[in-house]
Amino acid sequence: MKTLSLILLAMAFTQVHAQQNQPHPSAVFEYRMLPVTTREMAEVRHLMNWPTKTLENFHVEQLDLKATESIELDDDKEMLVLVLNGALQLETDNSTEVMEERSIAWLPRNKNFKMAPQNSSASVYLIRWDVDGDANKVAVDRPEAKIFHYDAMDFQETAKGGRRAVMREETETLQELEMHITTLKEGEKSHDPHVHADEEIILVLQGHVAEHINGTEYQLGPGSLVFLSAYDPHGIRNVGEGECEYYAIRWITAKTGK
Repeated sequence: MKTLSLILLAMAFTQVHAQQNQPHPSAVFEYRMLPVTTREMAEVRHLMNWPTKTLENFHVEQLDLKATESIELDDDKEMLVLVLNGALQLETDNSTEVMEERSIAWLPRNKNFKMAPQNSSASVYLIRWDVDGDANKVAVDRPEAKIFHYDAMDFQETAKGGRRAVMREETETLQELEMHITTLKEGEKSHDPHVHADEEIILVLQGHVAEHINGTEYQLGPGSLVFLSAYDPHGIRNVGEGECEYYAIRWITAKTGK
């Protein structure tokens, strides 16, 4: 019930403040509770399309691709494409690659890309963002897409589980984009609740987790997403049977820490 309450709180926030451009609060989105919109080639779940404390706009949606026909990705925003289930064929400027489950791609702005399920279907997350004028001043020349294959990631085992480092570098509009995958053994927590200036999302790949935000616990299953606003105390632990695994994606802009 707490998960549903926070989803409804986030929706209410969007409706009440639609004309005020207030930063989106920390929120959880339980995958099973997300409303679905059916399109010709996909089922779509909309999560966020709103400013945050560090971003001019943050847009997150999940697509279940059913058709074999490719979908074009042509946007003036940087983008992440994360494969939740199935396999995705992604066509970039220089190559066509198949992304297996739990793989992720970073796509630069103002380029044409195409994606299609490798077989009959694929489930993906699309994550886009805008920054303000000051943050755009940190732009670097990084025109080529970057694809990170899950099977090629180095797994570093720890006492609590393990970690796969994905990316930590400057992008076209971000001073730093850092992504990693955490594996937690049954009953383990990543860390005690803490705060930081950079914002973050958590995307659950496997198992069930409890996310603590500002002293309240919310339980989430596979496919669910957590948005953590700057300076909100948060922590996560594995509350299911067996291991859990999740993406952690954080970013730094010129507004971070202000």
